[in-house]
Amino acid sequence: MSLRQLVFVPPVPLLVAEELGLLAAAGLDVETRRTRSSAEQLDALRSGDADAVVTAMDNVFVWNQLGADVRIVAQVERTTSLAVYAAPERRALADLHGARFAVDAYANGFAIIARTLLARAGVEATFVEVGGVTERLDALVTGAADATLLGPPLDKLAERAGLVRLTSANEVFPALPGQGVVVRATRSAQETATLTAYLAVLAAAVTATEAMGDDDGAVLLEQHGFPSDAAATAWRTRPRSLAVDPGGLGLLEELREHLDLIPPGYAGRAALHDGALLARL
Repeated sequence: MSLRQLVFVPPVPLLVAEELGLLAAAGLDVETRRTRSSAEQLDALRSGDADAVVTAMDNVFVWNQLGADVRIVAQVERTTSLAVYAAPERRALADLHGARFAVDAYANGFAIIARTLLARAGVEATFVEVGGVTERLDALVTGAADATLLGPPLDKLAERAGLVRLTSANEVFPALPGQGVVVRATRSAQETATLTAYLAVLAAAVTATEAMGDDDGAVLLEQHGFPSDAAATAWRTRPRSLAVDPGGLGLLEELREHLDLIPPGYAGRAALHDGALLARL
């Protein structure tokens, strides 16, 4: 069985599954590619070039509005650790008036968090779509943008580059949900069987992490390219199950309501989330 997926940063359960040989043991050949943007992920799902994507769960609001018909089937981070980083001359959110704020997509994803943070601070910035987390860090380092949201491991690379951490999104929004696995709602029987097997492997990896110490877990992530401090954060925010947190979805709905961004005809969380695959396990 083969599965193709696009990710911004490989989630902890996937790395643990690879490390323990769980994918091979299940007869799964998983091709994981880094994506440049959520738009690329959407195109890949719609064209059939990807079977799954790991992405901000808020993206599904807009993707379905655009006719994609996709669903979140699992949550692979308890939360995504996000902070606003800026050029050194900007020391507080108030300094971002008129700044160029780099986002992946203006109307969805973590941009909703950024727009809410700045709106609450009374800050008006120009949002510039540059792509995924690597692209956003590059824009900040090269001066093509003045600020952005970053998470592990790119946040620590930003600090090493002399960029300034202004505020933590997680402190403002404790219920902020982590990334989810998103797939097409309409699939063949074979695709459903492969996705079910894949989720079973990720669930086994989640269980395996409970028997690992924090130091061992962080070392594993370091071996996969995470800086040591980012590895500790990513390990700490790993999921304890693959179940999608309804509180996290509720927060996304609330933030969208405040920004007047609930899509026309929104049919509720059933249009975002399908728990049937996990129920098969």
